[in-house]
Amino acid sequence: MQTITFFATKGGTGRTVSTMALASGFLAMGKRVLVLDCTDEAKADPRRDTPTTLQRWRKAMSSSGVLEDRLQLLSCTTREDIEDMLASADTDGFDIALIDTRILPQEPQGAALGRADLILSPAIGEFEAKNVVKGISEYLVEPDNVLGLIPGCRAGAADIPATRAAFASIPILKTELPWSEAIGDQVVNGDIGHFTECLACEQFGTGYGRFREAQAAWSAVLALTVEVQWALDGLQLQPHVSEWKQFVTKQKASA
Repeated sequence: MQTITFFATKGGTGRTVSTMALASGFLAMGKRVLVLDCTDEAKADPRRDTPTTLQRWRKAMSSSGVLEDRLQLLSCTTREDIEDMLASADTDGFDIALIDTRILPQEPQGAALGRADLILSPAIGEFEAKNVVKGISEYLVEPDNVLGLIPGCRAGAADIPATRAAFASIPILKTELPWSEAIGDQVVNGDIGHFTECLACEQFGTGYGRFREAQAAWSAVLALTVEVQWALDGLQLQPHVSEWKQFVTKQKASA
């Protein structure tokens, strides 16, 4: 089983949204997924009036037909919780563990970071990215397995270059998620792929634009999931160079 821990020492960077999006992506790849909630709300009762984001999401995923044998959400507040739950999931044949953490690392977060095959640090803007870099330097001794992640920028695509630059020397995943309501809506409606199918309608009919937005978001989630899987496997997404560009380069070199 491969383990991914989300890390950012600032609230509102996109840790939980990234967790939900990648869970949906890995499920679409046929993997069995464990999500560990190590946030400040980890022990909230799902029957209360205001369940946590992950609890609402898991309930919606159940409504979408995603059963416990494919996706489990567990809460953990101690190092022992994390160790036991990861060991049990590995024995049960789960493929991926996604660990959502709180803002300031404590003992359970330390265990989650220590067990991670890959640490993803999301940021939705330049300010958040700078805080992520600061947190990495303060809390992670040898951040060799850390990758930056952009789960959409609240200021739109125009803010992406500045956000990437703010990560400084931290390598960043090339795939970005759009700043789309469709991704956030999976909290209410369940699996984003299922949600997109439910929005399908006639071309240019009422809601067609909403469907196209959700479709684009789902495509981005799938692309991001593939890139993350490659990173887990020690591979790296390389920029595509067309045959024409290669030909032009060779022509210039021979000139």
